[in-house]
Amino acid sequence: MKTSKLLQKTLLGEILLFAIIAASTSIVSGLNLKKHMLEEFESKGKAIVNSIANSSVEVLFNRDASTLQSTIDQFLNIKGVGYIFVIDDRDEIIAHTFVPTIPPELLEHINEGHRKDTKNVIDEIHLLNRGEFIDISSPILAGVAGYVHVGMDKSAVAAHVKEATLQQLALVLAIFLLAVAIAYIRVNQISKPLNQLTEYAQRLKARDFSTSVKIQSKDEIGLLAQTLQSMSEELSHSFDNLEQAVSDATTELLVSNSYLRAILKNLADGLLVTDPQGRITQFNPALAEMFDLGKLDIRGQLCSEIFGRELAELATQTQQQSTEVLTAEIALARNRVGKAVSTAIEQELTMSGENDTEQMSSAILIRDITAEKEIDRMKTDFLSTVSHELRTPLTSVLGFTKLIKKKLEDTLFPNIDTGNKKQQRAVKQVSNNLNIIVAEGERLTTLINDVLDIAKMEAGRVDWKIEPIIIEELVNRSLAATSVLFQQKGLEPIIEIEPELPEIMGDKDRLIQVLVNLLSNAVKFTDEGSVTCRVGRNPESLTISVVDGGIGIAPEDCSQVFEKFKQVGDTLTDKPQGTGLGLPICKQIIEHHGGTIWVESTLGEGSTFSFSLPLSEIAEVPTINLDTLLTQLNHHVRPAALTDELQKKCILVVDDDAHIRELLRQELEAQGYQIREAKDGLEAIQQVKALQPDLIIMDVMMPQMSGFDAVAVLKNDPQTMEIPIVILSIMEDKERGYRLGVDRYLQKPINAEMLLQEISLLLSQGKSRRKVLLVDEDASAVRMLAQVLQERGYNVVEVLDSKELWVKAFSVQPDLIIANANLWQQSESVKTLRFEKGMENVLFILLADEHNDESDCS
Repeated sequence: MKTSKLLQKTLLGEILLFAIIAASTSIVSGLNLKKHMLEEFESKGKAIVNSIANSSVEVLFNRDASTLQSTIDQFLNIKGVGYIFVIDDRDEIIAHTFVPTIPPELLEHINEGHRKDTKNVIDEIHLLNRGEFIDISSPILAGVAGYVHVGMDKSAVAAHVKEATLQQLALVLAIFLLAVAIAYIRVNQISKPLNQLTEYAQRLKARDFSTSVKIQSKDEIGLLAQTLQSMSEELSHSFDNLEQAVSDATTELLVSNSYLRAILKNLADGLLVTDPQGRITQFNPALAEMFDLGKLDIRGQLCSEIFGRELAELATQTQQQSTEVLTAEIALARNRVGKAVSTAIEQELTMSGENDTEQMSSAILIRDITAEKEIDRMKTDFLSTVSHELRTPLTSVLGFTKLIKKKLEDTLFPNIDTGNKKQQRAVKQVSNNLNIIVAEGERLTTLINDVLDIAKMEAGRVDWKIEPIIIEELVNRSLAATSVLFQQKGLEPIIEIEPELPEIMGDKDRLIQVLVNLLSNAVKFTDEGSVTCRVGRNPESLTISVVDGGIGIAPEDCSQVFEKFKQVGDTLTDKPQGTGLGLPICKQIIEHHGGTIWVESTLGEGSTFSFSLPLSEIAEVPTINLDTLLTQLNHHVRPAALTDELQKKCILVVDDDAHIRELLRQELEAQGYQIREAKDGLEAIQQVKALQPDLIIMDVMMPQMSGFDAVAVLKNDPQTMEIPIVILSIMEDKERGYRLGVDRYLQKPINAEMLLQEISLLLSQGKSRRKVLLVDEDASAVRMLAQVLQERGYNVVEVLDSKELWVKAFSVQPDLIIANANLWQQSESVKTLRFEKGMENVLFILLADEHNDESDCS
């Protein structure tokens, strides 16, 4: 029978403890027995010596040695007595029990240590070859008659003690063996169920729940067996359930993984997952197809090495801005375009012995938007074309309406009887109706301009005029432009601008367009109270906010207000106002400036639209008051009034739309001009060569030959190149027009007042493109002024010093010379230039610095 190791150790411990107790008990008992026997021997020796001493007095006096010898021999038979001898007062041996004689060491001991004591003396003596003895002596008659010595043999004590000890050990051993036998039997009785329990537990550990343990005792072991049996049944049931659950979960996981793999494999969008180090951990076939990767396995490789910098930077930004969803346009293979949407993935990793850590990965979904971009471009082109086409009839409607209104007010209404109330009421109604037509036409023009603006911005065809801007001026001009709206609704404009704000770089007109749009919207949706325009500074940007107390925007609509053609709110109950392009245009403008625009709103409490503009170092650029300069130029070339000679000038109107030609004819003939018409560029060239008109008004979009092509032909023909040409078109391509040599570039719908003003100015000049010679040592000032004059139709030649001025003045033969006043005063040769032959009709304009006044010479 195999016993339990625990019980084996317990049994061995009990045996060892029992042995120690038995040994120590035997030793203590032997020592006690020896002590008592020694005391008994001493007592017995004393009794013997006293008995002999008392009975030997007479014998000693009689010197009866034989009697004394027989007396002491009797005591020699007593157990433990080793020897007896008697000496007289002269230390002579009278009788002894030694055979044959007294050992010498005993005699020596008597001679050395004997004293005339009157009481018993006890000494321990070692006798050679005889052992240890207790020598007990007693005086006879106080030592007068002699001494009696009795030696108690200590070996007898030792033998007795040994015998007694052995007997005790034998008894203890017998008891010990009996106890061991009983313990062994009991251990076996205990070990058997424990072994069964151990084997049963091992089978349970091996998940063998089919066996059982057969222990029927009512003690703790039986209770433990019952508990294990019950636990086995529960474990068996639990394991069955667990195995079923694991099997179900495994099946579900396999199905899910298979489903997920199928999704990834068939997903039309490309999927890319990277770890925190930028290494690729997952991708799908669509991504491989987008980038022409074929069957290349790119897992574990750096994203920057496979896809380039754009995607790698997007993944890095996603991990840095883990709470945001980032988007970017990505170049795909074969000149395609993709839109990437990236988000962060947080993974909790439990490390042994450490706290949980988080690992941040990036998941990027890429969609091929090449077709969408093409559709968007087509849509933009369609909107642009439709908008352009709408401008032509709109130009006719507005032009004829304004013409009718003017003729009615100038000729018909003054002749109506003022006393006739019915006629007066009709006049008022007609006038109001015409005003409504003009207002709605202008509103439609604004909407068309918005559509064209967004189309031009998306196509990248906007001419940005970046210059230093004072933010206070920007805000004040925007508020001035919307002041009428504030007055109409009785709202109070509030301005909050931090002091000492730096200048920013930007397109002033476009930024004013943004702020005017935000202010107009704020006024539109605020019924009472105020609208606040707030400007503050951040470390790297300026933030401009427009705060209103209007109806507010629902949270789900805040992200949609900057989408094109998107009208938030209920379009069935709330009539949409505008095209939904105002805010998208603002977004395009702000993003072009490197800023961002956003909205914060609470429904029913109001909205705050904000945009940021980055701060940048602004180089010091010489300031020139361009408005003053242009006013001065116009003052010198503009006639005071239309003379009879100008009124007889011939103007050729070139447009494929008969209504536009008729509108221009009526406007210009009313001013006294002679009008000729052409319906396309080819016919225009023929009439120009035949008639030699004084001025040409040219449309651009015409059949057979466009206006630009016709201008190119005319400006390259020496017979027609000096005829002033005014472009009047729905197209916005001033740069191309001025590059071809046109003198003015105006857009439809027609602003009659501006058109007549420019025609008068050009006709007063007498020829096309008056030449201007710019003279300044500051190259940046020359370039800036040249750009402005070229946009206004002047042919500009730049000169940087006085020596070059002389050469260019006679070779170019300019109409105007604009020079820096300081250069003029410092150079005598420049001062004398105006008196040279051929310079007498040249207009000289001097530009002074901020501390001097402007002056001119002619």
